[in-house]
Amino acid sequence: MKITFLLPVLLFCCFFTLSAQVAVNGKVVDDKNQPLGFASIALVAASDSQIVKGALSDTTGYFSIPGVPAGEYRLQATLLGYETGFTEPFTVQPDSKNVTADITLRQADNILKEALVVAQRPLFEQKADRLIMNVENSPIASGGTALEILQKMPGVIVIQDRVTLAGNQGVQIWIDGKPSQYADMNAVLRDMPGDQIDRIELINQPGAKYDAAGGAIINIILKRNADLGFNGTAALTAGGAVYDQTDANSDDRYYYRLSPSLGLNYRSGHWNLFGSYSYFNRTAFSIMDVERFIGQEAYRQINYSPNDWRIHNYRFGADFFATKKTTVGVLFRGFTRSGDSRANNVTTVFNRDQTQELGSFTTLNNTESDRSNFLTNLNVKHEFNAETGHTLNFDVDYSQYDIQNISYLNIFQNEPGSPESRSEQNVDQPIRIYVGQMDYTLPIDSTFKLELGAKSSFATIDNDLKFLRGTVIDPAQSNDFLYKENINAGYLNLSKKWGNLDLNGGLRAEQTVVSGKTMDELVLDRNYLQWFPNASALYHVGKHIGIQGAYSRRVNRPGFQQQNPFAFFIDSLTYTQGNPQLRPEISNNAQVGVTYDGQPFFRVSYSKTDDVIIENAPRLEGTRTFTTAANLAKYENWAFELNFPIKYKKLIDGYGGNQFIYNAYDAEYLDTRFNRSRWNWLAYWQINVNLPAEFKVEIGGWYMTKFLEEFFDIGSMGGLNFGVSKTFWDKRGRLSLSVSDILYTQKQNIFIDYADVLLNFSQRNDSRNARLTFSYRFGNTELKNARRRNTGSENESSRVKVE
Repeated sequence: MKITFLLPVLLFCCFFTLSAQVAVNGKVVDDKNQPLGFASIALVAASDSQIVKGALSDTTGYFSIPGVPAGEYRLQATLLGYETGFTEPFTVQPDSKNVTADITLRQADNILKEALVVAQRPLFEQKADRLIMNVENSPIASGGTALEILQKMPGVIVIQDRVTLAGNQGVQIWIDGKPSQYADMNAVLRDMPGDQIDRIELINQPGAKYDAAGGAIINIILKRNADLGFNGTAALTAGGAVYDQTDANSDDRYYYRLSPSLGLNYRSGHWNLFGSYSYFNRTAFSIMDVERFIGQEAYRQINYSPNDWRIHNYRFGADFFATKKTTVGVLFRGFTRSGDSRANNVTTVFNRDQTQELGSFTTLNNTESDRSNFLTNLNVKHEFNAETGHTLNFDVDYSQYDIQNISYLNIFQNEPGSPESRSEQNVDQPIRIYVGQMDYTLPIDSTFKLELGAKSSFATIDNDLKFLRGTVIDPAQSNDFLYKENINAGYLNLSKKWGNLDLNGGLRAEQTVVSGKTMDELVLDRNYLQWFPNASALYHVGKHIGIQGAYSRRVNRPGFQQQNPFAFFIDSLTYTQGNPQLRPEISNNAQVGVTYDGQPFFRVSYSKTDDVIIENAPRLEGTRTFTTAANLAKYENWAFELNFPIKYKKLIDGYGGNQFIYNAYDAEYLDTRFNRSRWNWLAYWQINVNLPAEFKVEIGGWYMTKFLEEFFDIGSMGGLNFGVSKTFWDKRGRLSLSVSDILYTQKQNIFIDYADVLLNFSQRNDSRNARLTFSYRFGNTELKNARRRNTGSENESSRVKVE
């Protein structure tokens, strides 16, 4: 597909610079109505107190802030010797000419040595296109991993280390606005310390600006200060857990985690420099209890897999404010991870009713793993008009993953002197990704905006698997799968406001070119063009209530590992195998909802997917069970969501919610019709208690009834979490204690009964643990600006403009 048709349009649009000059004026006086000159005035967002623009009052106390875009604001005034003053929140409408707001400052009891402005963001913020969870100051989040924190997002459940939303697995995980469908993002989330996270964004209905692949987007934004001068944060987390592992025939009891981190920022003149580093060391485990029924025999397996991880995470970069309108930025981010696991799998063979033991054998699977990632981004942003949002943004990204796994399998009968079968799986998997993107935003007027852009990405993944029996390579089980993918895209998006009605619509086109070779034999060769429309509307019925609806068409392309045709063994009776003939699945998604004061109150969503890629389609091969991905089914999903606030004066605030979810599958597999559906209920809640002496308590949890996931019936599960924190030293120091899964109910019980596959298994890991975190902020913390710029995939990484 040629996307150069966008360039003439962009060049033409760049000649336009339009602005809507709405001014906020006022006067600053003392409690005796005397004017106060040279007071610092900040225009801040009403939702989170982040600074938008600023000014100084003149000698008569008057001030003026021109070029204010439409939105909800309030004014904050500070002056040495006076208490900080605020106005009530006010609204700047698109058709406003000017807004007047006066401020009265009271003289402080004591002369302040410094003026400290602290912005406290709510835990959840509902925006027009996304739900934001601010986790930076949450005691429950302190010391946890990114995967553990994600489970506190309303409706997000992690099942077998896979993130699901309202029962739907088609969820994309992004970091700083960048997707990576080529790597195991769940493994990345398990390794990422939660103290690096600033906030998490949930985008249920991504528009044309976003990649068409996948369903909802969960975007994890890492911390990045933009304060004036020099500042930083240092933190240390220590934690652990104690378990009784006698059911796994182990005397291991203690598991720990330790994570120090440091973040630094320096901003002066035309430069802003930032960087962060963290180390994460953790011991953990997984236990699986599996029963397989094959013919007249039953196989009982107990698998205990302890592991040890050592992870280094780093992130640093710079912004150069070349002019008042042009910013150039560079970003480097990555991690290195090394670890090992020692899986001990004891299999006992019984007769069908398990009254007689027929034999027993052990499989040892010791795995050594090394992973590393490096990403660099170069960004150029030009603001033709900062007040109206007339901008042009360029991004170039390069990212690489290097993954090495060596698994040593040793199988022997549980009898003295029995022979041993030794084998080895050695995987070397380099991934290289190149991305170029351009985004242009043109406000036609204060109520009408046009966005368009283009993007190209190139990915190369080389999966080299060597399987050794003893010391000899087995060519039948070894392979080298070379996968190449190129996606070219262009999009156009329009948004318009008519009175109480907000409209948004767009169209995205994507050309996908993929190829796959196994031992120089071409097994995959596709080139196709797809179109993805989207539309949304929000009607404000009154001051408090809004009705919202949205539609989008999405694609889920098969992953390269799903298309790799060779087998990877988990134990002696279980392996997975890819399928190079997989086709992309297409889903149509719609939702309608009611909001109250901008917060989600009630919502109904529906999605229908064709050519569903069943990730774990089970099949028997003798006494071994293997799974493979296949386009097998049609899938329908309904979700009815009801949310409500929890609030009592200034002491208690939080939220609660319910989802009623319907999953239905219709598939032909193994010469049998799989036509099943199930309703299930998901409840979640989060309660915050603000206590005296700067103490804060959080209690949260979730519960889900039995549900259907592909061929799996999964039993009910839930979790209860607790956290308490205290700030001190003028809110620079913070101590947090948190406990996850207090009742140890995040266990999975799964049952499969389909065709000749009959098995059930339970799985648990170290989901219950306690963590103690101490953090300290140092340096200048007076001002914070939250403007953010586009990266190669989305407008997330911070960009601060010096006016």
